Amino acid sequence: MADKLDVSRLTVLVRYHDGIPVIEAHGECDLITSRKLRETSESLINTGHNLLVFDMRDMGYIDSSGFRVLLEAKNKVSERGGDIILVSLTVPVERVFRLLHLDELVKRTDTVEEAVHLLESKQMDCLRDAKPETQD
Repeated sequence: MADKLDVSRLTVLVRYHDGIPVIEAHGECDLITSRKLRETSESLINTGHNLLVFDMRDMGYIDSSGFRVLLEAKNKVSERGGDIILVSLTVPVERVFRLLHLDELVKRTDTVEEAVHLLESKQMDCLRDAKPETQD
């Protein structure tokens, strides 16, 4: 008899801060459990959210499949003028993040508030850029 896949090692919750989704990931994100993170981020993106915060303070481990989910989310929202920001990476996650040179691709902050502020600024810039110029 085959072992059951243990997806209980990762809990993913969504809360909102000033209207921006904050995806809280608790536990370990690997080939088996990354599905939960992917489903959550895709659901938010598919319902029109193009600004996402990933709160990683309680993620003790992430492998390449987990980082792939984050990069896929980044690419999808970037196509719509959006962005993602990672918050509070743990030491082991930060180490892998830097080894993979992802710090050149994905922004990170220490707090959710700081991430939301950066995303709100980006949103305002996009709105300003989208306004047609008026002629005097």
